[in-house]
Amino acid sequence: MTALPDNLTETPHTYAGGGPRLDVLDEILSSLRLTGGVVVDGEFSGDYCLGAQFTPVHFQPWFDVPETLICYHYVRSGKLTVLVDGMPPATLEEGGIAILPRNEPHRLASEPTARPTDTSKISWTTEEGVHRVICGTEGLKTEVWCGFLSADQLANHPLIEALPPMLSLDLSSTHAEWVESSFRLLSSANAPPELVARLSELFVGQAIREFLEQLPPSSKGWLRGLTDPAVSKALSIIHNGYAEDLDVELLAREAGVSRTVLGERFSELIGESPMRYCARWRMRMACNMLRDGKQNTANVAYAVGFGSEAAFNRAFKREFGIPPATWKREAEERVRASGSDQPAIDAHPDQLVVSGTPTVVNWISRAIGDFLDENPGLLIQMDPNPNTVDFDEEVVDCAIRFGEEAPQNLAVEELFRLNLTPMCSPDFLRKHPNIRKPDDLRHVSRITPNDPWWELWWRHFGLERPEGNARSVDMGAQMLDGAAAISGRGVALLTPLFWRDELADGRLVRPLPDVLDGGGTYWLLYPKARSEWPKIRRFSNWLKDLCEKAKVESPQPRMAV
Repeated sequence: MTALPDNLTETPHTYAGGGPRLDVLDEILSSLRLTGGVVVDGEFSGDYCLGAQFTPVHFQPWFDVPETLICYHYVRSGKLTVLVDGMPPATLEEGGIAILPRNEPHRLASEPTARPTDTSKISWTTEEGVHRVICGTEGLKTEVWCGFLSADQLANHPLIEALPPMLSLDLSSTHAEWVESSFRLLSSANAPPELVARLSELFVGQAIREFLEQLPPSSKGWLRGLTDPAVSKALSIIHNGYAEDLDVELLAREAGVSRTVLGERFSELIGESPMRYCARWRMRMACNMLRDGKQNTANVAYAVGFGSEAAFNRAFKREFGIPPATWKREAEERVRASGSDQPAIDAHPDQLVVSGTPTVVNWISRAIGDFLDENPGLLIQMDPNPNTVDFDEEVVDCAIRFGEEAPQNLAVEELFRLNLTPMCSPDFLRKHPNIRKPDDLRHVSRITPNDPWWELWWRHFGLERPEGNARSVDMGAQMLDGAAAISGRGVALLTPLFWRDELADGRLVRPLPDVLDGGGTYWLLYPKARSEWPKIRRFSNWLKDLCEKAKVESPQPRMAV
């Protein structure tokens, strides 16, 4: 691994134009917490021209596919032309870098008039943490590192929206040595996140500074606002403290000017008042949170600075004309309609990791041998875990979970409705032959009597909860409840589907015909981008077949109240 240059994290803004007026740009870039890395090591020669917009295949198997990204191309040696429709070609030599703030379609070529290279003549191999791409004819060789930057707050950020489709920057100055070694480290498999962030801020920031220097003095807009000390300070406060109780007086005081001066400068350059911009920024952040689907509307309201969900709903409707819940639903429908859930590449097609509640894992494990016999080349790992799965952080391919409603932002397949009914061993029933109606269960030993399902049982039949005058045992999981019932310890509320074999061979019996609807469903869950993974499709089909075979005929379930 290439060593980190000692002066990298200490490099000041020694580039031209990096005065204190643009400190806000540093704050904005730092607050974005950019991450990324080098994913393509390109070697081109002679005549060549190939498309270079990043797609999901470029990121797998090392990175999650980012929703919004900045891509860049750094020329290690030779010469490269970057072509973007609607812009003049950018010709880069050794030490040059092209930055595409919105990853718009573009081409890498030997010269502006080069004809597209036949894709069959492009060599693509994946090794040592990067994709190695080789193409071209005999002639001058060019070596390029292609990478990306991303951040949670990058989507629809005004900084990114205000930039042109492409920026270029010449890094072949006195900084060339550490830039070269830093990019070499970025191309390794274990690039430190702090290096990615620092280097990203440096070269993106400098490219923006050089672009700002070329803006006409009469220009206006968000980028021009960065060159005004008072406006840029107000922007920084709004972006970093939008959830706080901000007002014009506070912004003006922090910017070192009067309220009138700040209002006039801000409106002239940005096109609206500071507080109107703050309100729109809060709504922008709220939209990002709603789109992510990780928080409900109430949490989003407080996260963007509102004291109540009702106030947030009113403000959101004023801004967008519809309530936030409706906006979120329509956004999800647009995503589905556009097919923007790009398929992910399975880095381990011969291994399947399934997370499930302990009872579900125990039930599936009894029959998993049949699935393994049908899929001899697949290694399966069952993870007994009742907690919510974070597919971005955990090594889990799919999960089986229970809930009243299907989770959002995941691919969801319904498995079965949760039903519960009393069960016990034949010996226990012989010892307690008077169990004829639900009220009779109050006077016998019950397994895990404090389970919420027992509370639903009593409530459904209009019975008061027993005061504990009968013997009982607490187990804490249905698989343990069932084992205790089989051993004759008492009556357990169990799901017939899980205990079909025990009911069939007589180890368990049902003293009452009543079946309680548990108020929820078991779902098979996985990220939408994995919908076409063969191993998940095979497991889903087998699991649904298992559920169908395990169904127990019973009276129509009664809904819990």
